[in-house]
Amino acid sequence: MLDEIIAFLSILVSSWSVYNSFLAIYGITWKKTNSTINNKDYPEHTFSIIIPAKNEEKVLGRLLDRMVNQEYDKSKYEILVIEDGSTDNTFQICKNYESLYSDLIRCIKLPPAKVPNGKSRALNYALKIAKYDIIGIFDADTVPRLDVLRRASEAFSDDQVAGIQGRLIPINVRESVIARFASLEELYYEYSIAGRARLGLFVPLEGTCTFVRKSVLNEVGGWNEYSLTEDLDLSIRLASKGYKIIYVPTIVGWREVPVRLSWLIKQRLRWYRGHLEVNLSIKNGKFDFRIIDGILIVATPIFMILNLVNYSLILIYPSSLFIIAAAFTSLASFVSFLTTIAISKKHLIEFPYSILSLAYMNFVILLNTIALFLEITKRPRVWIKTERSGKILTNIGV
Repeated sequence: MLDEIIAFLSILVSSWSVYNSFLAIYGITWKKTNSTINNKDYPEHTFSIIIPAKNEEKVLGRLLDRMVNQEYDKSKYEILVIEDGSTDNTFQICKNYESLYSDLIRCIKLPPAKVPNGKSRALNYALKIAKYDIIGIFDADTVPRLDVLRRASEAFSDDQVAGIQGRLIPINVRESVIARFASLEELYYEYSIAGRARLGLFVPLEGTCTFVRKSVLNEVGGWNEYSLTEDLDLSIRLASKGYKIIYVPTIVGWREVPVRLSWLIKQRLRWYRGHLEVNLSIKNGKFDFRIIDGILIVATPIFMILNLVNYSLILIYPSSLFIIAAAFTSLASFVSFLTTIAISKKHLIEFPYSILSLAYMNFVILLNTIALFLEITKRPRVWIKTERSGKILTNIGV
């Protein structure tokens, strides 16, 4: 009986790995053709851009520079910077921009409050005072293209679209060894989202370079202030109600990845534990294949931990079950490795990191195991902001 359980779990997690690798490869091969962005046959929507900010003095200015210079009618959007508990010059930087662009930027300082997710609190506050129809969310470290509002407006010309996720690219891939590994992990996920979008599967919102209709957000009650991954939580709730979220690869934003090990650990533990919370709190709603695919995403920590079963295959050697399970495991590792090589080549990450990424995945498994332990033991939920270096090490263009 133990042999069958080990073999089954090994085949299950290997199949999940191959599935995600296939999606990532399909996403990598997506030809991002330019849309009819210069065609004025679509309505120009109005946008309320929300920027939650806490201790973001290194990066806030460059984001505001990009937003005030958007190739879009300035009368059709506003920028709401919601500062919450900064101990640096974030608020003063915002006020400086507000004085220069008083018709466009508003800076709001929130009073202290005790909620696990300060970002969700900031977003919910801004939602109440937002004037316009489409809510855009940008983390302070994001550097969007100057045409993101035009492209988002065009995409929302489809009345069935409730939310849009833009394409996210690491801005500091080569800043450190840690940044390279973090970039490979995030790009693998990003391309799997692109693959899902091409196939009409579940598209999660990623929390930045994200757009959602205000009416829809009000209907579902905004963001969950008790979830560590408010974006994924919102995505599941929208999908369960039948709303359509699309991924638009021509809406592009660059963002930072952690460059230090301590920053990476804190961020990933928050992400992985947040997945577990969403997975454990899915409500009944419209259940279709998109929801099933969404469950596969939120269950990522469980599948990652199940990779440990592959180290137990020796216990069933040399049975026929071992041969079958080992074949699946080998296939999964090979396809994942090929996917990593393709991503590395596309983003100029040195080849040795593709090989070393296999070891990095064991580190990811460890962090997922710790996240599960924190959730099972009901440790306090703490939303920890990811530290920024403020460096741009890639050509971001316009």
